[in-house]
Amino acid sequence: MREEAANPAAEVADLLWRAYAPYRRGRGTAGDLDAILAILMLAAFVEEEGQAQDDFVKRWKRASAEAVVGFSPVTDLRGALQEAARRPGFPLLGPTDLDFGSGPDDAAWMTAFVAALGRGPSLGEVAAADVCELLLQRHAEEGALPGGEFYTPREVADLLVGLAAPRPGDRIMDPACGAGSVLAAAARYLAEQGPVGDNSFEAYAVDRGNVRPAMLNLALHGVSVPQVEPADPAKLLRDRNLGRVDRVLSNPPFNQRIDGWEQRLLIAPLESSAAFAWLQLAWSQLKEGGIAAVVMPARAAWAGGAEARIRREMVAQGAVLAVIALPAYLFAGTNIAVHIWVLGRGRTSRPVHRSDSVILVDARGAGRRSPERPRALSSEDVSRVAERFRLWSETSERVDEPGFSRSVAYAELIENAGNLDPRTYLRTESGPGGATDLSAMLADFERRNRETSELGAELAQIAGAQDHLAQDGIRCQTLPLKDVVSGGVTVGGRPVRLLAGPSGSLIRAQDYVGAGGVPVVMPKDITDIGFTVDGIKHISEQHAERLGRFRLHRGDVVVARRGDLGRCAVVGEEQQGWVCGTGCFVISPPDTVDPRYLAAFLRSPAAREWLDAHSTGSLALRTISLDVLGMLPVALPDPDTQQSIGELMAGFDAHERRLLDQLATTRDIRSKTLNSFLAR
Repeated sequence: MREEAANPAAEVADLLWRAYAPYRRGRGTAGDLDAILAILMLAAFVEEEGQAQDDFVKRWKRASAEAVVGFSPVTDLRGALQEAARRPGFPLLGPTDLDFGSGPDDAAWMTAFVAALGRGPSLGEVAAADVCELLLQRHAEEGALPGGEFYTPREVADLLVGLAAPRPGDRIMDPACGAGSVLAAAARYLAEQGPVGDNSFEAYAVDRGNVRPAMLNLALHGVSVPQVEPADPAKLLRDRNLGRVDRVLSNPPFNQRIDGWEQRLLIAPLESSAAFAWLQLAWSQLKEGGIAAVVMPARAAWAGGAEARIRREMVAQGAVLAVIALPAYLFAGTNIAVHIWVLGRGRTSRPVHRSDSVILVDARGAGRRSPERPRALSSEDVSRVAERFRLWSETSERVDEPGFSRSVAYAELIENAGNLDPRTYLRTESGPGGATDLSAMLADFERRNRETSELGAELAQIAGAQDHLAQDGIRCQTLPLKDVVSGGVTVGGRPVRLLAGPSGSLIRAQDYVGAGGVPVVMPKDITDIGFTVDGIKHISEQHAERLGRFRLHRGDVVVARRGDLGRCAVVGEEQQGWVCGTGCFVISPPDTVDPRYLAAFLRSPAAREWLDAHSTGSLALRTISLDVLGMLPVALPDPDTQQSIGELMAGFDAHERRLLDQLATTRDIRSKTLNSFLAR
């Protein structure tokens, strides 16, 4: 199973994709994505709004039952959509013209897909919008999206939105919307501030095949009447209503040549430079004070000749606010490095205290690697870049940071032929090629290697001594876990408990807030060596107080209920007050049980085999209930032995974390060393 499938939405998406994917081979799949998203939207509507007596609910349940036993659900799916479309709350107008089951092989994959929706977490527990986003990602990664426009990874879309910071009531446009990922990110952003609204979004698809997926994507993200039209840039420029939107957000197909550009731009774009044409198209759509955030190829920032002339003019007219360099390998199917250009129209789009400068950010070192993608931005990366731009645009604070960001005056930019590549202006902060930084990093790396080697030898010594003692045998008492934590006695201010996390209705997708809130632990945030905060979600402190019984205390053990059974982590000082999320259990052991030992026992092969044997679900998506976890036989030695085992296991956990950090440092040093050679 994919690593990301440790959270409920990813589990659902993984189930659905694995049900659908085998039917892609040897057949035309042009309309599959439309049908997939429409079925998902219908299922979510049934879950959220349906009543047992509603006709569309009856048709949906019959379709589901038919799919489970292998019969085609196509007829009942059509009927359910027709009935649901008559309901005022249905989030899309006219969905019944979808080409359901027209191909000879459509019924087969729809049967498998609908049957898969009945397994794993329900759409009452997860956000259908998150499942939609993950399915679009899988389509992009495996080459199944319609061609012509790019799919934009969620993290890049979130960064575009964070930089433009749309406000409630803004008119937001994407002139090359693809499957709608960027505007979906804007909908998520605005949902945190209030109702998304019906008429805030204006989307145009250069590839007509993207119209329906984008419309369905936006509908799943809460846009009740999504407006998506097929269009081309030339048609947009012929529109007399130029300068009418507050925000333009886009990741256009900048290598695709477009014919018929009008001469209504800052400067007439080169026919061979579609990138600058897209930039100037975005700028032309803005009203006074409007802001655009657009993905561009890296070479647009430094290319010479006539392109340099266009950049100089854009800088001189105050159209460029920021350029952010991003790492390569962010997009499926390509290793191209990209920049984000932030444009503003008119004086009111530019802060008074920054009237003659542009902020340049070098975020090429951001992101993390994973088995599925060579690199992906983290939420911390997105927040860091967006916050730096916010400080530059809203305050007079110094934003320069060696190697990362700098506010550069127009005069210096124009002297450099309008070069807007952040590397040009940030490289001098640490010396040519970054040699000083690299030397310090190598010295620190050598020191850490020595310390890690010494700690490893110490751990081996302790483990050997304990193994020698264990040869005489360790006497254990075996009890069901529920008996271990029975009694409800408080220990150090915390209850002794065995508790399942809150249902999806207690923490909904719209309840999550920015990084300043209280973290909510989901299965994806748990590893066998602790918690990971990369991408962890947050709720407000007020919401966390209402969920007081689910708050975590030091010494609690948080266990994932799905996926890799036995995966758990011990709550420390840093996690004190966090909230246990959906898909997790909390064990608060009494003072006679060492939590580090209990966590080590849960991770043991014997415990994991027992949990697997008593789990439900498919082989790849094992699930356990609270009752099953409570029946797990736990071997309990005396408290002193528990403590010694727990300390040793915690030591190995810390050692593993240290090794993983060194691995990441090794990769960074390799990259920086190569860059230092090439920069000379």
